[in-house]
This record gives sequence, structure tokens and C-alpha cells, in this order.
Amino acid sequence: MINDELLYDVAYAYYIKGKLQKEIAEEYGVSRVQIGKYLKRAQERGIVKISVDKPNVDIKNLNTYQKFFSENFGLKKLVLSPGANTKERLLSNLCRTASKYIANNFDSREMKVGIGWGETLFNLVNYFEGINRSNWLITPLSGGTSKLSDKFFNVNYIIQVLSGALKAKPIPMYFSFILKDRKIAEEIKKTNEYLELQKLWDNLDIIISSVGYSLSRSPLFRQNVLDGSYSDKLEELKVVGDILTHYYDINGKMFNFDFKERWVNLSLEQYLKTPNKIVVAGGHHKVDSIIGLIKGNFCDCLITDEKTIKFVYEYFKEAKEEV
Repeated sequence: MINDELLYDVAYAYYIKGKLQKEIAEEYGVSRVQIGKYLKRAQERGIVKISVDKPNVDIKNLNTYQKFFSENFGLKKLVLSPGANTKERLLSNLCRTASKYIANNFDSREMKVGIGWGETLFNLVNYFEGINRSNWLITPLSGGTSKLSDKFFNVNYIIQVLSGALKAKPIPMYFSFILKDRKIAEEIKKTNEYLELQKLWDNLDIIISSVGYSLSRSPLFRQNVLDGSYSDKLEELKVVGDILTHYYDINGKMFNFDFKERWVNLSLEQYLKTPNKIVVAGGHHKVDSIIGLIKGNFCDCLITDEKTIKFVYEYFKEAKEEV
């Protein structure tokens, strides 16, 4: 019987190293036909998984979804990337689509741009090339914290990369996300630096962010930035996601928590009054988060992928039919 180790080695040589079947056959002293059989067997045993991703978005479907979410929930703009069968490909498609949309729809006039944190934004800022937006000011929307070792939450790094790509001016953040106690928070909030930050946040033109989806996996709780008791409370309230650490349930209901008195973070009021709120999010794991986002009317432009929006659309259609 052909063992899995042999099949793996042959498949690795062919698919990863790019060797010809003839070359591999010579190495193993078998025929080229035999190598073809090994590759087929590797697929059958699940050693090789082949995915085929459609490169273009179905415009008819896009128009259907856009009309539905616009008429029923007031979503101003829906932008779709092609679906994908792997997380890496999905993220790449989303980032490529989002960067193209932003570059094509927001010109070089003076803009104040706020950027969220997380894996999607960390990757997105690397997809802007050859675009000059020297009149843009780019700022984080929350303070930083040394407790977060996760690179996806390095707010100053994210804005520095994006500012460098766009030749824009970065406005770094030097406050902590969560301040030690209420008294310290009150004193910091009186400083000129904090007041200038608030003035900037009050007058943002664009916000680019994603949505959180898993409380148990969130670094804010795993690395004790926020107390675990809040996580328990969020579970009780059936929270499905957050936008810039503002938590909501699947019906779009927002919840308020007392830790906000000690944080340095864009307020919900500042977020909602920003005229261009762009949310980039995709993947089956974020379906519930996107449903709550749409129900709460928390974004102006949603950039997601074809497969994800299909799940979201079917959820709403089924709910509508049950009424």
C-alpha cells in the first residue's frame, strides 16, 4: 500500500516546488504515469486540497444585494470582492478591493481619516501603492496598550504604514487605551493634547474599520486589557460583534459599559456623525457581526465578499418571509 508520506513528498515536489512530473518520476525511479496516479491519490486522501476561486464578482447579484440592503436598511454602498476558499485568499481579495475603492472614491483634497485596528486593517494598509494623498491627516481611533502583544493592534504602526504609502501626514497616538483609574482619566482629559485629539475625532471625514466577532478570541480579553467580567456580561447580552470596541447584538442594539469612562477611544457619537464610515469585513465567521452592523445602520459603505454577503442576504430574506 502506498503510504501517506510518499504521497505528501510527491505532492510537495509538484505543487510547492513546481517540479515537472517527469523530474519527480526520475527521482523515484517510476514512470510519469505513476506520479500522476500518486497525485490523484493524494487528492483522494485529503493530502492535497485544490480550490478554485472565481476572479470576478457577479454584477447581477451585486445589484440585487445593493437594492435589498439600501431599500430595507439604508445601506448607501455595498462593494464586493470575489469569494475565496481560504482565509488568506479571502483577506487578500478584501484588501485589494477595499484599497481600490478608497483610492477611486476619495481624492486628494484635505481629509481627516480615522483608522481602526485588527488583522484586516493591519493587512489593508499594505495594499495602497502609487497613490498620493498628501493632504490627508491619518489618525488612530483608540489609544495603544503594552498589554497587547498582538501586532494587529499596534495602532501607530498601522497609520505609519498607510501614511507612508499615501504620502499623508500621520497623527500618532501616545495615550493608553485604558487608563488606570477614573481620576487619572479625568486629569488626562483636561490636557491640550487630549482636547486636540477630540477636536480631530469630532471632524473626521472618513473612518475605515472592520468588525470584531469573537469575544473569547479577542486579545482585549485574552491578554487582560479588559477585565474578564466584561466578557461574561457581553456573553449574557448575546453580543455578536463590535465596531471600534462598541459592542452590539444581532439586532443592532448597542451596549454601554462603565470602562468607557477610563478609555481613550472614539465615542459612538463621534463615529456615527462621521460622513463616510467604511467597514471592511468578510468570512463566514463574521456573518452575525455583519448582520448586526447592517441592522444597526452602523456603516455607510460595507466592503465584503460574495460568499459572505450571500449568507447575510439569505438570513434577512428568511427572516422577512417568516413575518
